[in-house]
Amino acid sequence: MMLEKSEAAGLQNGRLEELRTAAATVRAKRDQIRNETTAIKTLKEKMDQGLPLDDDDTTEDKMIQYLLMAQCMQLKDFQRAHRLIAGYDLVESKQGKSVCVSFQTAFEGVCLETYNIEVELTRKVRISRHNIPPCIPLEKLCQENLQTDFKGFLQSLNLYLNALAGRKQQISLIEKLVGTVEIIEKNQLCNFLALMCKAPVESDGAVVCTLEYGDLTRSLPTHVVIVSENKTLLESPQWKINKGLLMETPVHSALLAMKKLGSIS
Repeated sequence: MMLEKSEAAGLQNGRLEELRTAAATVRAKRDQIRNETTAIKTLKEKMDQGLPLDDDDTTEDKMIQYLLMAQCMQLKDFQRAHRLIAGYDLVESKQGKSVCVSFQTAFEGVCLETYNIEVELTRKVRISRHNIPPCIPLEKLCQENLQTDFKGFLQSLNLYLNALAGRKQQISLIEKLVGTVEIIEKNQLCNFLALMCKAPVESDGAVVCTLEYGDLTRSLPTHVVIVSENKTLLESPQWKINKGLLMETPVHSALLAMKKLGSIS
């Protein structure tokens, strides 16, 4: 049964009215978000530049609301970008008032330890819980970046954790792959390593290689010292190459190469 023209017109007008109402709601929401975003940016610029705040800006509720919104907006950006950055993942919790960050460390394509921190996104950003090793300078990293550059803080912490995991993994691989090399000294941070290498049978005495890792964001040493009673051995061209290997190659790989070259037994 066909609708009469008056009924069809009434339905059409009703539909148009629904669309107008929906459009008005969307525009109002858009304007609200735009105003809030502008207010957040203005407040942040004033705070960054040390400018006086308006009375309307300084109410505690409004300050907290603005700062939480700013942190949540930044968090959304992190969630979109972390796949490109890699190394850590973020999960929003407590209705946007905190975020849990998981750091998956790896070395040479092998996944190693996972570390976690929970960060509260309140007026002052702070870490509420974590299992970061005590040898990592977490407090120093927090002082440098946590309040002003959250992304930079996460990237720096990720570098430290992966470098530590890489140094620990190299020590483990020395023990598994290079049976003739004895680890005579190491520390918790794995930034100092002393190795006793057996020289070839025709050579006299052993060789002690000391590796220092001055840059804790890397898994390669910054300084290598090689000592032996056999001075002629150390002055040979091959041992100069060996020192370069220890400086530029993961230590377990360098030792295996030195073994193949006949520098150590």
